[in-house]
Amino acid sequence: MGISIKSLESLVDSVVLPFEKFIMEAPKLAEYLSDPEVSKVHNMAVAKLTVYIYSDIKRAYAYIEEGAKAHREKHIPVHNLQEFYSLYFVLCREWNQNQTKPDDTFTQNLAIIEEFVFESFAYEGESKEDFFIYGSDTLKQDLDKMHYKDEAKITAEEFYAEGSMDDFDRHDILECAHELSDIVHDKNIEYDEGYFTRVYEHFLVYAAILEKNTDFRDLGFSLSKLSQFLEQNLSVLPNHPKKKAILVILGAIVEDMLSWVKTVLQERTAVDIHYLDASLLSSTIQFEMMFSASQEEAEDDLEFF
Repeated sequence: MGISIKSLESLVDSVVLPFEKFIMEAPKLAEYLSDPEVSKVHNMAVAKLTVYIYSDIKRAYAYIEEGAKAHREKHIPVHNLQEFYSLYFVLCREWNQNQTKPDDTFTQNLAIIEEFVFESFAYEGESKEDFFIYGSDTLKQDLDKMHYKDEAKITAEEFYAEGSMDDFDRHDILECAHELSDIVHDKNIEYDEGYFTRVYEHFLVYAAILEKNTDFRDLGFSLSKLSQFLEQNLSVLPNHPKKKAILVILGAIVEDMLSWVKTVLQERTAVDIHYLDASLLSSTIQFEMMFSASQEEAEDDLEFF
C-alpha cells in the first residue's frame, strides 16, 4: 500500500518527532534511554509503527506484539504505559483530523491497534477506560508540550547568539557536507561496494558531529541510522533491485543537508534551525523500508510516491 511523501513528512512532523522529544525527556524513561543506541532503536520503532498503522496493519500488529513481549520480560523498565500510549493515540487522531480529507483506513487501523495495546499491556481486570487516560489533566499538560508553536522556533541568528556551537564543530559540519556531496555526486565512479562504503563512513562521521549538539540531535540520529543501513547492506547494494531509488534518495538527502548548512551555518537566514528534521527522518524511514521486508514480503513492501 502506498503512502505519499507529503503525508509521511506530515506524520513525522506532527506525531513522531513531538512524541520522540517527549519520550526522551520523560523522567521515568531517563535511565532506559540514556544509552544513545537504545534511544535510536526506540525512536525508529515509533516512526515505523506510525507508518505501519497508516499503511500495513499486520506489521503494526507485529510491532505491538514484540513490544508487549519485551515488557513482560522486563527488558523495558516501565511499569505504567497508560500516559505514553494515550498521548500517542491522541496525537495520531489529531493528525488525521487535521488532514484535508481524514483517512478512514487510518482511523480503523488506529482503533485496532488501540484495542490490541489495551489487551497486551493492561493489568488483569483493568478496564479500557482506566488504562487510557484520555481527558485527564496529565494528558492535557502533555499535549501542550506536543504542539509545536511558531514562537518556539529557533532562528539561525538566535541559535548563534546562544553560543552553543564552537567554530571547530561548525567547520567540521561544513567540511563533511561538501565531502559527502563530492562523493555522492561523482559521475565518474562505479556504484560498487567501495562507493557505498565511503558514503556510509562519511554519514557516520557527519552524524557524530551533529549529535554533539543537542539542537542537531535529530539530524544526527537520522544520518546515523542511514549509515547503519548502508553498512549492514554493503554486499547487496551494488546489485539491489531498487538501486536507482537508493541513489536518488541519497542524492536528495545530501542536497537537503547542503541547503541546511547554507541557511543555518553560513548565511544564517533559516527561520527555524529544525526545519529539516521531519524531512530527513522521513527519508531515513523510506530508505530503511527498502531493507525491512523479507523475500516473502517483498511484493507487499511499502511504496512511496
